[in-house]
Parts: sequence; C-alpha cells; structure tokens
Amino acid sequence: MAWFRRRSEPFVLVDVLEPSRTPAEDRAGQRAALRRIAAEAVILQDEAESVIAGIRARESLGSLAPRGGPVVRRFFALRDRLPRRCEDPDNERVRAILDVTFHHHAMALATALEFSALEWRSPELARQVDAMDGLGPPARRLEEVYATLAAS
Repeated sequence: MAWFRRRSEPFVLVDVLEPSRTPAEDRAGQRAALRRIAAEAVILQDEAESVIAGIRARESLGSLAPRGGPVVRRFFALRDRLPRRCEDPDNERVRAILDVTFHHHAMALATALEFSALEWRSPELARQVDAMDGLGPPARRLEEVYATLAAS
C-alpha cells in the first residue's frame, strides 16, 4: 500500500497491485534460488570434508567441533531455505536431491564429531573413525547437481 497526496487534499491510502508472475518466471525464480542454495552447499561441503579428514587424522576435538558445529547447523538452515515444493518436475527433482543431501551431510558430520568424542570408549568406534572417507557419493551428486544448475 502506498500513500498519495495532492496538495490540497488529505492523504489517501491506495492499493498498488504488483503484476502477477507467469509460470515461466516462477520456474526461473525457483531455479535461481536452487542454484544459489546449491552453490553455498558446495562450499560448505568442502569444509565438512576437511573436518572429517581432521577427525580421521585424530586432530583435537577442541579445534574440530567449533568448525564442524556451524557447518552442521548451516546444512540444516539451507535445507529449511529450500522451497517446500516446486511445480516444475525438473526443479522438484533437484529440490528433492538437495533436501536429502543436506540432511545426509549434516547428520554424517554430526555423527563423525560424536564418534570422535567417544572413540576412546570402544574399539568399534575407533574402527569407524578410521573408515571415515568424507561425505561419499552424496557429495559427488551435489557437485553434479550444482554443475547442472550453473549451466542452466
């Protein structure tokens, strides 16, 4: 709403209507949003991989947790920023992949940090820490999805 006033008249409240977006504009807007979100996730993924490598190398949890905790929270925040649903089937497929991938990355990193904190209690946890090899196939899938989004 906007206020308009002629010199000798009192203020009058007038509704200003925004033109409605076309379906093509909606699709393009969602695609751009997905691209921005995926771009940030690829950067976060690098930091998550670095933290996991530090866990495997038995670096101090005191130095790893302050780096890893914010990354876990940010993956969940990116997941919350995704559209609830996309009408365009291609955008919906990408949205679903990103949703699952962000959840995977957040949980994998959080679990790795927990294993690091508790590995002294169990030889099995120590073996799990030794077996950690990054974020795995979901990380490669995220990179592929981002490359596709960046090319479109």
